[in-house]
Amino acid sequence: MKDKILKQILLGVVLALVSVAASWAQPETIVIKNPEVFKKVQRPAVTFPHERHLETLECLDCHHRYEKGKNVLEEDALEEGNADIRCANCHNQDSRLGLRHAYHRLCTGCHAKMGKAGQKTGPRMCGGCHIISK
Repeated sequence: MKDKILKQILLGVVLALVSVAASWAQPETIVIKNPEVFKKVQRPAVTFPHERHLETLECLDCHHRYEKGKNVLEEDALEEGNADIRCANCHNQDSRLGLRHAYHRLCTGCHAKMGKAGQKTGPRMCGGCHIISK
């Protein structure tokens, strides 16, 4: 009887821990729309597979804040919901590198670099990321 109760308690603890861990995890995919910047859209929003990218990249490979050519962003700042880390905060109509160009340069640039290195990579053409849903 004690073994059965102990197993049930252990199972409850494990399920609680899994639930907490899942709540801390980044979403598997992120929809990139930025309607405040892209008021007149030409293509559908991008569904970005964040988890897939975490398998091969470090957070600071994509997330950055450059000062004097060095990425000074602290990884601790990368909290879900932190508006200060949104790309559009720096890459806007007033910046040297606008948001659309920043996304394309970072994403397709990385995909092209990986392709040239013979590695499995993501899409490099518009329709590969901007998928028209039926």
